[in-house]
Amino acid sequence: MNWVYGQRAVVAALSAAALLVVGCSSAEGVRDGGKGPSGSAGASAAPRGESPPRIPSMTGLPGWAYSLGFASDGSGFALIARCPNEDEERERGTGCVHKGAVLDHGAKTWRVIDVPVPDTKDDWGVTSDLMLIGPGRALITEGLASVDDRTWFTKDGGRTWRESTTKVTGTAAAVPAGSRLVGHCDRWDKEPDGNEICGRSRLATVLPTTGEYRALASQPPLAGYVQPAGETGRLFFASGESRESGRPALAVSADRGRTWTVSEPPKANPKGWGFDVVSSRAGLFALERGQLPAEETVKNGLLAIYASKDEGRTWQRVWAFRSGIEPRSVLGAVAADDGSLTVYGESGAWTSATGGRTFRPGEGSTGPAGSAHETPLGWLWSDSYGNGTYRISKDGVRWHTFQLTD
Repeated sequence: MNWVYGQRAVVAALSAAALLVVGCSSAEGVRDGGKGPSGSAGASAAPRGESPPRIPSMTGLPGWAYSLGFASDGSGFALIARCPNEDEERERGTGCVHKGAVLDHGAKTWRVIDVPVPDTKDDWGVTSDLMLIGPGRALITEGLASVDDRTWFTKDGGRTWRESTTKVTGTAAAVPAGSRLVGHCDRWDKEPDGNEICGRSRLATVLPTTGEYRALASQPPLAGYVQPAGETGRLFFASGESRESGRPALAVSADRGRTWTVSEPPKANPKGWGFDVVSSRAGLFALERGQLPAEETVKNGLLAIYASKDEGRTWQRVWAFRSGIEPRSVLGAVAADDGSLTVYGESGAWTSATGGRTFRPGEGSTGPAGSAHETPLGWLWSDSYGNGTYRISKDGVRWHTFQLTD
């Protein structure tokens, strides 16, 4: 569930207590030796670099855009929210009003659409989220229920919507093309302090034909809280605990979830929150998230970084948290085709040219550095104060900047 208050976003993801925040500006269409998002250095000689997708900007939207996603053909979706300030909220008695924006395949401009998401209650902010599951296909989750949350699915670019829920019905042999691997909590338990914790979880996928949830027929052989840990080309990752040792573990599938291989990153923290796996031509990186000591004053702690040269079958720890040494937090990471790894954190962007072993600050990057993740179209970076600045890249080196603003 995401909560966003006011007209500019402060987004919290419960699974990692993630706080997405703002980044610095960069030039459009970055070339070799240029600056990427938040001043992270580009390649000096990036081999076989790809030009970034040319996503059009749009201003005058009826609110600020969030939950942006792209399909492999260049089409995209975004949710739009217009949230009142405190005085407006008291007068109107409701919270945020929702619209959507669609970029059709080959289109030169975005199309504003109606979405079936109800207005939120006053003082609730934004709770809904959008997931792309193929060209012209998207699933909106309302974000108000821990179990069997309400959803709306479109397969015609937002022209019509079908209401359903996140309830898992039946199984799928594999993750369908264009769809995603998702985590599903079947039971929530209350802890002594009153907080809820997932008592039983499994992996699922969403059918791109109907938007319905299906459990993966072959679950990874993991214990504990099992959750997706990244998709890198043909590889799907999940994190949990080893059934043998009880230690943190990663499972990898090279056949869209039909079979899984488990490995244990060495010296992983048993109290960690899980892993995020990113890939480049140089190999894989797994970033271990977790709570740092209170004196570090970060919400999205980075515990360790692991590298793999054999598609996730084995891992080597290349970096570990040390007090006061950056990067101490992670809001996203980009593994670029020039071999660099950039970690976007709460105090800046930090780039490694040594396989994740050492980092240097991105030039001009002080303070929160935004967030980044991989989409079927490429790496997507966003500021997260709702200012509407996005950057997209095929190779993590050359970036195109676009704006989606009200």
